[in-house]
Amino acid sequence: MLAFSLMLLTSMSFGDVLRVNNQLVTNPLQKVFASLQEAHDFASVGDTLMVEPSPVIYGRLNLSKRLVLIGTGYFLDENPNVPNNGVSRVGQIDLLASSSGTFLIGLVFSNTSTVHTPMIMNANNIVIMRCHLSRSIILSNSSVINSLTIINNYFAQGGLVIGATNVGFTGVVFNNNIVNGVFDPGLTNSFYQRVFSSIENNIFLSGVVVDASRFRSNIIASNTTNVTVNSNDIQNNLSLANQLSTGTGNQLYAAAQLFEGPENNSTDSQYRLKSDSPYRTAGFGGSEPGIFGGSNPYVLSGIPPVPTIYEFAADSFGSKEGGLTIQLKAKSNL
Repeated sequence: MLAFSLMLLTSMSFGDVLRVNNQLVTNPLQKVFASLQEAHDFASVGDTLMVEPSPVIYGRLNLSKRLVLIGTGYFLDENPNVPNNGVSRVGQIDLLASSSGTFLIGLVFSNTSTVHTPMIMNANNIVIMRCHLSRSIILSNSSVINSLTIINNYFAQGGLVIGATNVGFTGVVFNNNIVNGVFDPGLTNSFYQRVFSSIENNIFLSGVVVDASRFRSNIIASNTTNVTVNSNDIQNNLSLANQLSTGTGNQLYAAAQLFEGPENNSTDSQYRLKSDSPYRTAGFGGSEPGIFGGSNPYVLSGIPPVPTIYEFAADSFGSKEGGLTIQLKAKSNL
């Protein structure tokens, strides 16, 4: 995880940083913009858009250049030691082919009466990380999508779907996500390549229907029969019912011995494994299965990998000679 986060920070360091806040008036001289589209249109390739929290949802964005978009995360009122100034809610983002290389981090994709699709993907080499998505990402209007990384996200419904019959994908990594609803991208057209390169360390709270090169260390937390995994590498997964072949480390689990559960936990922290769970080393290579295992463990509340101050205290007054004493607590969030 550290290596991945450092790669992200390195990519951010080459560009400028622009503020997006729809409670303010656009001021290009101060690099402050009231809408995502205004900030995007002003930005140069490689810039970072800091999407600040607001009670008003940011409108639709047509993204046509490589940028880094960073929000504040989600479930901020549920987890301790996270800043809670509000979330960065966005509508629909259309990633055009020229936005290749973009990072989307810590955003809350809302499901409004007019927008039911959080993201339409027509670009390669995209990273979607630590976001809350109301619905599935749609792959559309391109023959083949390459190199899509989807990690550390919370999906309220679905995950990723095919939006057109002539769409395929390669190099798609889907790791360390929480998925509500059936995860079924739609694999009926065999003419196009639609095999995930990696599906690992996810929690599927309903069914899953996928083709994958690797399907490892996942937890299927439902007794649904809607489970079809086509892969030559299905290893060390946990399931609540007899949904996967035994051997190669796959096993049934006893529900009472796995998750900490919702009591005294947040929406996402409830999926931590119990400290005395017999399944803590049931993942591939003796690792922890589920979202908190693997090389990119899930981060509570989708806090972006930039330093945050979660506690601050200061004296009521100071002096030029003595200065001002302050105390703060911060997290790196890498």
